[in-house]
Amino acid sequence: MTNRMFKTGESRDQASLLPPRIDDYVGSDNPVRAIESFVCALDLAKLGFRHADRAADEMGQPPYDPADLLKLYLYGYTNRVRSSRRLEQEASRNLELIWLLRNLRPGYRTIANFRKENWEALKAVNRSFVLLIRELGLVGGSVVAIDGSFFHGDASKASIFTRKRLAEQIAKLDQEIEAYGKSLEDNDAAEAEADRTDGPDVGGGDGGDLGAKVAELMAKRSCAQADLARLKESGETQLSLTDPDSRLLVKSGQGVAGYNVQIAVDDKHKLIVESDVVNDSSDVGQLHPMAKAAQDILEAETLQVLADEGYYSSLQLKACEDDGITAYVPVPEGRQLKKGRFALKDFSYDPAGDAYRCPAGELLRPMEGRWQNASGRIEIRYASRTRTCKACPLRSRCLSPKASLRTIARWEHEDVLDRHRARMQDAGELMRRRSGIVEHPFGTIKCRAGYRHFLVRGLNKVRGEWSLMALCYNFTRVLNILGFERFMDYLAKSLTWPCVLSRPT
Repeated sequence: MTNRMFKTGESRDQASLLPPRIDDYVGSDNPVRAIESFVCALDLAKLGFRHADRAADEMGQPPYDPADLLKLYLYGYTNRVRSSRRLEQEASRNLELIWLLRNLRPGYRTIANFRKENWEALKAVNRSFVLLIRELGLVGGSVVAIDGSFFHGDASKASIFTRKRLAEQIAKLDQEIEAYGKSLEDNDAAEAEADRTDGPDVGGGDGGDLGAKVAELMAKRSCAQADLARLKESGETQLSLTDPDSRLLVKSGQGVAGYNVQIAVDDKHKLIVESDVVNDSSDVGQLHPMAKAAQDILEAETLQVLADEGYYSSLQLKACEDDGITAYVPVPEGRQLKKGRFALKDFSYDPAGDAYRCPAGELLRPMEGRWQNASGRIEIRYASRTRTCKACPLRSRCLSPKASLRTIARWEHEDVLDRHRARMQDAGELMRRRSGIVEHPFGTIKCRAGYRHFLVRGLNKVRGEWSLMALCYNFTRVLNILGFERFMDYLAKSLTWPCVLSRPT
């Protein structure tokens, strides 16, 4: 036997009796086979995919089967390949994709258009998979955590204008136009003086250049004024020149030109059961919509929802309670507490006497009438006595130097907040669980997969792309939880579950 320095492969010129099959290059337990089985179990026509209900006798060049393009995207997003050009390359050289697509090689435009045109169907597929994992018993259905995270859009900060920024731009252009106008006047005066004295031309001959520059500045000013008028007419606060729906989102001093992704995560296996994309940096109005959507898809009569203090809203807490949802949201510290003064929690309410008792033991009585605050809440105001507050030894810790008495506003549904505050007294363990539940998907998607931005423009298309991200996160996690064999067995049974794998009604 001849000794060899290294292991050697087979000769590329070696003839074989039988050529290898494509199927031989993909192992029997390769995850790509799970993608194949899952897509084959879907009713793509009911889910709303374009061309899915095309008849065999239709005329013209046949399109690609949407099932094949969906398989391509599921494989790509699962394996950190999102670009349509990269997917086109991989379809030609990646053996797993060659097996999955049966050697089809769609062009990058076809691939990109599929993602843009089928955003609603992609959302339906994501929802169908959540229904499937619910049927598999992989969700607890009793506790979910809600959180939001900023993702970059296909736009830069410089392409997004606010009313303030447009007004500043117009003011700066006015200054430049005024400066160039003065230069034009000086140039004209110099030329007139040269003509009068019949001396040499001292104007420099740049009057035409200055005029062109002024015309250019005037054109920019007109565009800025038109953009400002559009903002005022539409009532919007921002205008994006690149992606019309992306917004400049700011939180904790950090700004992002993009979107705010909201997710509801079940605590059993950290699977995303509901998600949405909004272009508002605030999470205040998202608690009840996300909690209600999670409750509906889990078909839970009651549900515990965990969220951080950014979701705190009295109106949202009441809406959750009305729907049988128990929300746990930390109460933000009030301004009075930050200034070293007594906050609302330092005053105790006496339901029998309908009065508040202050830390000094004095009563605050209700005032006549009702008031509506900026958020639309109807409130009752309670006030102390001026004479009592003047002589109070705790005055400096309760009132500002100019105030003569203390008032407290009580919402007409304050009992909802009283119950919430009582729940939060012993909710320390739940709040610690919250971060461990809901931060896991965002950490996996952003750090492991590297998905921190969207490739498409427009809120609806972005929602479709996010559905792909969430679906592939859940898909990979379910494979890890169940194992390949069990997952494939469940998919085989799911072929008899049209209610699970078709569009929800």
